Amino acid sequence: MTSRTALRRRTKRTLVAVSVTLGLLSCLWVLSFLWLQVFKTEGSLPPKSRMPEVPSGATVADESMECASGGCWRTITLVPASGQSPEDLAREMGLSEDLTLPPTVFDPATVYVGANPREGKLIVHVGYQ
Repeated sequence: MTSRTALRRRTKRTLVAVSVTLGLLSCLWVLSFLWLQVFKTEGSLPPKSRMPEVPSGATVADESMECASGGCWRTITLVPASGQSPEDLAREMGLSEDLTLPPTVFDPATVYVGANPREGKLIVHVGYQ
């Protein structure tokens, strides 16, 4: 057997192993997406990693979970930094308009993020759409 034939066999085995691994990972991702879509409940909440990052200077005054017909969401009350308005804080966080975050590899669902200034604070809502 020539070294060229051995190299081809090794290359072929490597390609097959990589293809099988990628196929299995793709199947697992699709199954997790389907699992979330089929078995999610109204009480499902996005993981904290999908919540917007709080800028330095702003503080979290309260964090809670609220529910109504159609689902549940996290509510985070933020106190802006000294001299900053809630509207400025929303702009800094990219929340001057409601956002729809696309699915990620680890959370295969669409996430809604909205913010409302109220009484000198910024109320942020995060939930599945």
